[in-house]
Amino acid sequence: MTVLRMGDAALEAAAQAIAAGQCIVIPTDTVYGIAADPFSATAVQRLQDAKGRGDGFPPPLLVADVTDVDPLVADFPEPARRLARYWPGPLTLIFRAATTASLAGTIGTIGIRVPDHEWTRSLLRKTGPLAVSSANLHGLPAASTVHGAMHQFQTAESPALYIDGGTTGFPAPSTVVDFSGEAMVIRRVGVLTTDDIEAVASDA
Repeated sequence: MTVLRMGDAALEAAAQAIAAGQCIVIPTDTVYGIAADPFSATAVQRLQDAKGRGDGFPPPLLVADVTDVDPLVADFPEPARRLARYWPGPLTLIFRAATTASLAGTIGTIGIRVPDHEWTRSLLRKTGPLAVSSANLHGLPAASTVHGAMHQFQTAESPALYIDGGTTGFPAPSTVVDFSGEAMVIRRVGVLTTDDIEAVASDA
C-alpha cells in the first residue's frame, strides 16, 4: 500500500496503477472514491471485493468532460443535458448503457459524473473513464479524508495506491438522477436538492 500527495508524480503513479488493473483511492469534490478500469472485469471485481458488495451494485463512472458521455450511453435526453450544467459538480446521472461501450459489471444502466476536482479530472484525461465508488465498506459512511478510507480498507483486497488530497469539499455524496426509464427519477438527494434538479430539468 502506497500513499502519495496529489501532484504530478501521484498522477503518473495513479495512471500506471489503473493500467495495471489495480484499484486506487482518489479524492473527488464530494467524498473519496475507490477507482478501477471500467473496461476490465478483473479490476471492477477487485473494486467490488474491496467494498464487500455484490454485482447488484455496479459502480458509476467518473469522466473528465461532458463530451465523454455520448460514447458511453444509448441516449442522452434533453432534460439530462440541461442538468449537465451542474457539471463539473456533485451530480450523478444514470443512463441506459451503450451496447458498444464494453463496460464491465453493468446491468444495462450506468451512472456518470464529472467531478469538480482538477487533479482527478487530469487523471481521467490520462486514463479515460474510471469506475469509481465511494471509498468505504458497503453500508458504512463514505470517507472525506484519505486516512478515513485507509481505516476501512484493511483486507487482502485493499487498494494498492491512495492519493491524499486533504479533506474533500462536501460532507455529502452526489445527488443521483435516473434517466434510464420513461421518466426522470431522483434516486438520491445529496449536495443538490430536489428543487435544484426539478427547476433545471424542466428548464423552469
